[in-house]
Amino acid sequence: MEIGVYNVKRLHIELTDKCQAACPMCARNHNGYSTRPFIKNIEVSITNFKQWFPPEFLKTLTHFYSSGNYGDPAFATDCFDIYKYVRESSPDVYLSMHTNGSLRKPDWWAEFARTIGHGEVTFAVDGFKGKHELYRRNTDFDKVIENMQAFISAGGRAKVNSLVFAHNENEQEELKQFLLDMGVLEVTFKHTNRFYSVVNFPVYDNNNKLVYNLQPSKQTPTTTPLEELLNSGVRQAIVDKATIHPKCLDHNEIFVDCRGNLFPCSYLGSDYVEEPLTEITVINSLRNISIAVTKQHLEKLTVPNLNTMPITQALNDQLWNNMDSMWTGKNKCLTCVNTCSKNS
Repeated sequence: MEIGVYNVKRLHIELTDKCQAACPMCARNHNGYSTRPFIKNIEVSITNFKQWFPPEFLKTLTHFYSSGNYGDPAFATDCFDIYKYVRESSPDVYLSMHTNGSLRKPDWWAEFARTIGHGEVTFAVDGFKGKHELYRRNTDFDKVIENMQAFISAGGRAKVNSLVFAHNENEQEELKQFLLDMGVLEVTFKHTNRFYSVVNFPVYDNNNKLVYNLQPSKQTPTTTPLEELLNSGVRQAIVDKATIHPKCLDHNEIFVDCRGNLFPCSYLGSDYVEEPLTEITVINSLRNISIAVTKQHLEKLTVPNLNTMPITQALNDQLWNNMDSMWTGKNKCLTCVNTCSKNS
């Protein structure tokens, strides 16, 4: 695998691991309460960003977007300045962002729309008021709509991703029409696979007390029973069968987390920073196994960090020249199998 600095076309960056929301299935927290220890409340400053990505690199990109694994990009203090710098460095790059949309004020979103120009923002709207907040905890439906309307009215291209659960599955068509009528270009409904075989997913308050359960929609896809995957022989059979076709190669894409670590994708990035889950459940046991396998691969390959080396060197470092070891043979990376396998 050879990735040169001028072959990269898409840059995905996590501007921060900060977020005001407490989505119960998000890896940053414990089922809706207290953040996990690996969350350090870091954000990328405009100074750091300019050091990491000089204009001559940015002007070679076709896409720049921020979503990340744990934080909301709008939470980053210098989010606006970073996008402005990218636009000034590369007039033709397509700029985009994924956000819960409940941060900042309407004026900020209107100015953001005018600044990014050629691009889009995808907002999270998981049902109408009252239902939206059951998953998107610590956000406010009315605030999201207000900010999104300001963005659209200023010429911004807005899309919506909407997670479907048992509590909101019957209002999909009504919600879609409401959003399209206000100027949203596209509404995508998604059925999370994070329930696995769990029927009731517990949600806790800040005192670690159960407040309610989330339940999957009728359309939620079924998966291999978790207990079977604890068997190493079953997992190895899946790995042997899998043919991995890495999306990072198809898209010529890289991911940089808010610490400056550089990876082929955000999935590997999350494995690298997360710590073993201590709650004794089948789901957590499998997650710990997957993280351990990824860490073993990345420790051998060495992860470049843009605080210690320039982007030109990082993209030609050992990691990129030996990534094939994660995709072939008997010891394929489980995360790569899960996300980029034809058999996943």
